[in-house]
Amino acid sequence: MAELAINGGNPVVKGGLRTRWPIFDETDKKALLEVLESGHWGNLNLMIAGLNSMSRVARFEEEFARWNGSRHAVATDHGTSALVLALRAGGIKAGDEVIVPAATFAASATAVLLVNALPVFVDIEPDTYQMSPEATEAAITDRTRAIMPVHYGGYPVNMDRILEIARRHELLVVEDAAEAHGSEWRGKKVGGFGDLGCFSFQMGKPLTCGEGGMVLTDNDELLAKCSAYGDFGRRPQDTGIFTSTDSAFAQAAAWAGYVPYIPAGDCRLSEFLGALLSVQLSRLDEQIAARERNGTYLAAELEHIDGLSTLKQDSRVTKRSYYYYFLRFDETAWNGVSRDRFMEALTAEGIPLSKGHNYPMYKYPLFHGLFAEKGCPFNCPLHERRIDYSKVSCPVAERVYRSEIIASNKNFLMERAHVDRVLEAIYKIKEHIGELA
Repeated sequence: MAELAINGGNPVVKGGLRTRWPIFDETDKKALLEVLESGHWGNLNLMIAGLNSMSRVARFEEEFARWNGSRHAVATDHGTSALVLALRAGGIKAGDEVIVPAATFAASATAVLLVNALPVFVDIEPDTYQMSPEATEAAITDRTRAIMPVHYGGYPVNMDRILEIARRHELLVVEDAAEAHGSEWRGKKVGGFGDLGCFSFQMGKPLTCGEGGMVLTDNDELLAKCSAYGDFGRRPQDTGIFTSTDSAFAQAAAWAGYVPYIPAGDCRLSEFLGALLSVQLSRLDEQIAARERNGTYLAAELEHIDGLSTLKQDSRVTKRSYYYYFLRFDETAWNGVSRDRFMEALTAEGIPLSKGHNYPMYKYPLFHGLFAEKGCPFNCPLHERRIDYSKVSCPVAERVYRSEIIASNKNFLMERAHVDRVLEAIYKIKEHIGELA
């Protein structure tokens, strides 16, 4: 008689593992209602003198910057917008190249394309799934202007090496910390190492308001440029970054608050979401601690199961804020059962799984076909070389996505009981592995 659910047996978790996310209570409702009743729904803190004291977005910017250990913050409507603003503020433009890891979400690469620059993909380290410093340095050309380390799944990149490489080659560093709120490298939160750090507050992120983003920086000039690029090119108050040759016009413009100095769009976050994020931030440290506690417990238990391991336990990673809990699958310890077959069996037991982002980024249609064949940035007279993405090869990333990586969403880590059910399902498959042959 079949024991495994994939073959008709009873699943470990009938109906599937049900986790709660996002987490909210009456405090969130109260904050949203206060904004509703105030009548100030839009974030105009850069536009009207005196409104800063009333802006929930400005308040959250200060809170998040302080929490992450940075001087300045600019909230945006999406995490992708944060990356675009950071690249534009850093002067990245057509003709430039930005080094990006092959293992990441599409936003990292598309943000580079949206400023008419070209992403150059590099391989990952096999034991951390993070950007390889050696591959990064080898990819630098005379067109390279920036490095975008992505703290994939919430695991910190080796920022010691990335910063050393960037300083030596005089390159901008834009951290993509969209999945890593609160993760630390040597006791310092990620997103605060580079010239600019970018976060996402999309629905599944460790800190969420549904949709939103943030740019952090310690640099006053970069702050002013990010603010202007995200607010119709208006000059941020009390800066001299953008000026007018007509002093009378400049004075009137500053008073009126509505004068574009550079071509830019609107990436502002609404007051509702700023208020919601302030409340959500108040819970974040406790949530990170719970996930880290249960993640450490799961890693210790997995040491007793051949063929499944976690990412490298690096002492320089002093805090893990999980977005994904990554498992490394070795089919040789599972009687030759493939990673995909194992995932099907575990899913049937009620444990939801994925392969992270499924493929190395350069494999996606975005870099092939009609869009890649016409116009900027792929075919741009300012680019001295055309990158044929069909010939890009990152062997470690390709192997990892093809047969090794298993990703589980962070939410199950909030409760020890959920972790134990995952372990129960894994042990069940191990005991009855013959059924999958």
